[in-house]
This record gives sequence, structure tokens and C-alpha cells, in this order.
Amino acid sequence: MSDASRPIRVIGIGNRDRGDDALGPLVADALDERLPETVDVVEHSGEVAGLVDMMTGARAVYLVDAAVMGLEPGNLRVFDASAVPLPALGGAFSSHALGLSEAIELARALDSLPPVCQVFAVEAASFGAGEGLSLPVEDTLPRVTQAVMDSIRQENEDA
Repeated sequence: MSDASRPIRVIGIGNRDRGDDALGPLVADALDERLPETVDVVEHSGEVAGLVDMMTGARAVYLVDAAVMGLEPGNLRVFDASAVPLPALGGAFSSHALGLSEAIELARALDSLPPVCQVFAVEAASFGAGEGLSLPVEDTLPRVTQAVMDSIRQENEDA
């Protein structure tokens, strides 16, 4: 498969019914109609094997997730996971049993990690069942959405 025919994929990770964990799926919703048809936008629960499958064969992958990084809620950090291992982004309050870091490292070990792998992690305030987004995370939705679009645009220009 030629590089140009390999998909670019945005994966919004999370659970819509667990407070700030809904961030990834909501960013996926916001991006769905705003990106070219050549970009797949999907929602995923964060289960490790499924994430590895979604990364396999992609030219580039952009992952969006709520995280616990010790920052103020709503802070965005962008990681280039194709270059170096991702720090642990879950902690005791994540809704994922194993984290995104483990999925990326498994993909790397299986030689399935795309050449471009960017992670957009937003510090969460709460992962409570049945809660909506906290105000700081809700306020960052437009900025995260724009950051993902800008990264995809930049990667396309560099390709």
C-alpha cells in the first residue's frame, strides 16, 4: 500500500457517560464534518488491542483523550508519540484499565505505530459516572479541535 493511500485517522478516546472522559468523542464529533474525506474520524473506548488495530496501517494518527497529568483542569498538552514513549496519562482516575501509553508502546513493539502519532491530552477534573464535562474541559473543546485540525493540515503540507 502506497503511503498516500494509507489513511489519516483521528481517534477520539473516551466514554461519553464518564464526565471529562467524553472529551475525545466530543472532539471527534466536532471534527467529523470539518476535515477532508481522506481523514477517518472515529470514536473509541480506549481498549488497548482495539486502539492498536486502529493505528495499524495508518499514515498518521491523532489521538484525543482526557488525562490525569497533574496540571490544572483544561490544560492541553500535545505529545509526539512517534518519536519518544508517551508518559503515563491515566492515573487512578482514568476510566481506562490500561492506558493510551500502553497501546502506543504495544503498537511500537509490533511495528504498527504510524510514522506520525500525535496525542492531544487534556487535563480532566472528573471522570464521574453520569456527569457532563467540567467547565474547564468544556471551555477547551474549541482549542483542542483547532489544534488537531492545524496538526493535520501541517502534516499534509509537509508530506
